[in-house]
Amino acid sequence: MPPPAADGKRAKTSDTASTKEPEAPAEEQRPRLTTPDLEFDYDRSQLRDPRPTPGRLSRPRFEGRDLTEEFKQRFVIPQPERPKGRLSAYQKNLLFREQCFLDPSETFHDLFVCHKKGARGTPTYDAAGFQLDYKKVDDWMKPKAYNKGRIVRGMDKAMERERREEREMFEIFFDQDDQPGDESASISVKEYVKDCISKDLDVPWHQIDAKRAREWQEKGFEKKKFSEWWQEPNEEEEKRMSNMEMGASLRKDL
Repeated sequence: MPPPAADGKRAKTSDTASTKEPEAPAEEQRPRLTTPDLEFDYDRSQLRDPRPTPGRLSRPRFEGRDLTEEFKQRFVIPQPERPKGRLSAYQKNLLFREQCFLDPSETFHDLFVCHKKGARGTPTYDAAGFQLDYKKVDDWMKPKAYNKGRIVRGMDKAMERERREEREMFEIFFDQDDQPGDESASISVKEYVKDCISKDLDVPWHQIDAKRAREWQEKGFEKKKFSEWWQEPNEEEEKRMSNMEMGASLRKDL
């Protein structure tokens, strides 16, 4: 019951004041960022080969480096609770892993989700839309002993293997008298050669190698003249190819 006024009359009260709901904090009004919020589709009219991408089972996604601050402010992005005091290397690693797991825009988010599901978990897809291979992800997660000499030797062998495979793929795919000549462009050329072979054979891009190129040749596909076939990638093609390359070694073979 409201207190009496100074003259003895009952004081007036406002109905609206007594029933008005308190406004929710801005943090509660924003939705939590989820994987579907990050999905997009390529502008296929800008792609040199608009055929569907073999093996892609989910829509591609933007990652943190692609997002503007304006976009991020529309959502709540969970943050792990930081322990008080100075953190040890172990604590920093745990904090990093938890952040990757909570934030779907983090580069390694899909890897930590896949690992947490376990070998019998439901499929997890990377930012390019391909299914991850749990065994490969599990091996990637295991600590590796640092040995500079072994790392350098491994890189040298891998680069030499890549060069041999590239030469073989170019010899198979291009006309003998019209092949790529500029070494600086060869890396890009190889990725688009793989893309063409992938779509011709209906085999995922990350599974295309010299052996698949020979299969392509045996099936009777016509060799290309480099000078007629090649064109520098546009912005949309570069965006797509960057997604295709990222983490390709951790994908499941189909």
